[in-house]
Amino acid sequence: MQPAELHKEAGNALFSQEDYEGAIREYTKAIIQDASNPAYFTNRALCRLRLHKYEEALADCQKALELTSDSMKAHFYKAQALLALDRPNEALRSSKIAYEISLKQKSPSASSIAQTVLNAKKGRWEVMEQRRVEKEGQLLLEMKDILHADYETKIKQAGRDPDATEQERIETRETLEYEYSEKISQLERTFERSDSKYKKREVPDYLIDPISFNVFYDPVVSKSGQSFERSVILEHLKHHKFDPFTREYLTENDLRPNLSLKAAAEQFLDENGWAVDY
Repeated sequence: MQPAELHKEAGNALFSQEDYEGAIREYTKAIIQDASNPAYFTNRALCRLRLHKYEEALADCQKALELTSDSMKAHFYKAQALLALDRPNEALRSSKIAYEISLKQKSPSASSIAQTVLNAKKGRWEVMEQRRVEKEGQLLLEMKDILHADYETKIKQAGRDPDATEQERIETRETLEYEYSEKISQLERTFERSDSKYKKREVPDYLIDPISFNVFYDPVVSKSGQSFERSVILEHLKHHKFDPFTREYLTENDLRPNLSLKAAAEQFLDENGWAVDY
């Protein structure tokens, strides 16, 4: 066995013992011996993910992808690091690539990668939602300023009315104060009602995978017309060659992409990122 492989095996043993720092040292020694093997970089990246060293993990993934662009693990770990670094758009791209590769390789990691895709979608939605809240908050302040300026103008005009008695001025001021207060309250209620936290949060049943009970990401339809999440039903078919509902004989070749359902799920998640945790 080559020296680099010996260090890799030593790193694997330390990783299984959850000694991630020790494993990193061994994988680094393997890289020094042979920097052309992408597995050494992805192994070290996983250790760094476990230690929350996301920038370093990302660098290892980038190096692995320079050596081989179709490394499922490199794309998958890269997505996880990017998510942790609050870069959901990039994480979404990487996780989607990892998912496609996992399907081609029939990898058992497909369902985990699909969940990372959904988490990236949620992260992207949260960024967009934060921007929306900030934008609406700024708009609310601007509208309040307009109402206040209008109120101040009317108060000054009322105070300069030469024909009004003192009692009339007091009554006019009280009326203007009441109207201003009512407009502010109505404005705030309008913004509150438009906020998503006041909407009923519910995922339609047809968007839920009947096995995992998660929101669909990559749905396929069986001969019976029942839709399943692709990675979930493929995992089922590894052990049982039948439809889990009809019990009819079923193979991977009997599955077809459900493109309309996928489009519906994507649109729903784009507008309701919270649904990832449903």
